[in-house]
Amino acid sequence: MYAIDDLSDAIDVTREFLTPIRPWMWLKLALLLFFIGGIGFGNPAFSGGSGGVSDEGATVDPGTVDVGELLPILVVVTVAVLLVGLAFLLVGSIFEFTFLESLRSGEVHVRRYTKRNVGHGVQLFGFRVVLGLIALAVIGFPVAAVFLSGSDAVSLAMIGIVILVAIPVALAYAVISRFTTVFIAPTMLQKDLGVVAAWKRFWPTLSGNWAEYIVYFLLVWLLQLVFAFAIGIALFILAIPIVIVLFVLLFIPFLNLLVLLVAIPLLVVLVLLVQVPVVVYLRYYALLLLGDTDADLDLIPDRREAVRGGGPGAGGSWETPDSRAEGDRRDDRDDLGTDDMWGDDSESFDNRWNEPDSDDSSGWGDRDESDSGVGGGDSDDDGDGWGDSSGSDDDDDDRDDRSGW
Repeated sequence: MYAIDDLSDAIDVTREFLTPIRPWMWLKLALLLFFIGGIGFGNPAFSGGSGGVSDEGATVDPGTVDVGELLPILVVVTVAVLLVGLAFLLVGSIFEFTFLESLRSGEVHVRRYTKRNVGHGVQLFGFRVVLGLIALAVIGFPVAAVFLSGSDAVSLAMIGIVILVAIPVALAYAVISRFTTVFIAPTMLQKDLGVVAAWKRFWPTLSGNWAEYIVYFLLVWLLQLVFAFAIGIALFILAIPIVIVLFVLLFIPFLNLLVLLVAIPLLVVLVLLVQVPVVVYLRYYALLLLGDTDADLDLIPDRREAVRGGGPGAGGSWETPDSRAEGDRRDDRDDLGTDDMWGDDSESFDNRWNEPDSDDSSGWGDRDESDSGVGGGDSDDDGDGWGDSSGSDDDDDDRDDRSGW
């Protein structure tokens, strides 16, 4: 079953993507995770108490607060929080495609991939807003009826109705929202479609492999619980020395304010960095399942072929110009027949593998010379072990991104 087999393949793909560890790349991934779900803003809920209506001659308790005077402030704060939340959601929707492009290419280029996918991000943002409003309306009407009801008996009955309605609505919202993020967004990117068109394109795949996706959803739910527990323990262990140092620095004059300004961002970055491999793994797991159930929607065919064909384990790099050329020649030999590839036991065939530097036509040439640029050759390797699959057009961009975004 793909949903089970892809669990181990996702580990291999994640390991090849994240190793060797490059701090600048991890920091850029942490930035993306901050917006797409590594850590998010929880919109504060403003709860107000209900006050009774007093008689005309009754005195007002000086300890009570006049809600009418605070109402304009509450409205302004609510609108401000709403606008910030929408802006955050918009950036996160655009960064979803930046993250997907990074997983597909094996390189993290924030500026390039973001500019390329603004349109897709805006469409995803609109879909998420509409989906949230629909869920809020379906649950909100029964909740409003509960609070507007004056009878205790009716209120208790309505609370039961709210619970019965909220559970399936929340489940449906969770499934649609997650599937839109991990399956529809890759479909939009792969086929250059809008959200609705991508759902139409993905629906036959989902309905034809419904058992795979049900197992996927259940396994992801269990994995998230396990990862949340593991991350909590890891963060607790990592935070102990940091908290001790910060606590001591708080008692030093003129440093306590600086400590407060540095401590919160430092802890946020720490949380995000710990979550990087977890989120990358879960996304690769979804992409592998999507490609297994529909090859036409496969966003990472090179990654899939590499981990299942021994590529990264044997060669260390997913895709280089030499390996792509070797793959093309290997396909050509397959078309001619197996005898052309394996039937040659002559000395000339063996020499292609044993000759140290003179012949690089096999695609497995000396990386110290042809791949690293020593000896006059141009380099497609940016020094981090990942080939640039986008070709010569991206070489300049890759060199630019070594020092920035």
